[in-house]
Amino acid sequence: MKQIFLVCQNVDCKSRGSEQLMKELERQVAERGLSDVEVRSYICFGACQDGPNIVLYPEKSWYAGVKMEDLKDIMNHLAGGPDVKRLDKIDASLKELIYQLLDTGVF
Repeated sequence: MKQIFLVCQNVDCKSRGSEQLMKELERQVAERGLSDVEVRSYICFGACQDGPNIVLYPEKSWYAGVKMEDLKDIMNHLAGGPDVKRLDKIDASLKELIYQLLDTGVF
């Protein structure tokens, strides 16, 4: 099943480095030859105060407050390693709302 990293590119997340995170994720995915993984920008998840935000979909893992040094653990999780619990900071009701939008194809 294809996995998609959705990386918020709204003002708050961008000001905290989401553009660089997205470029680095793209580089790591390409370097590992992961043809079943895509990296895409996303306009906003509504959790600006917790950004930068990255959602792995359709797995539905939400990473908040991501820093460059977190990408190793995120990529390890993608490869079957443990979930990155320290980056799971988002309220469950907001996550459910965003996941419902994503399930309708809004991305």
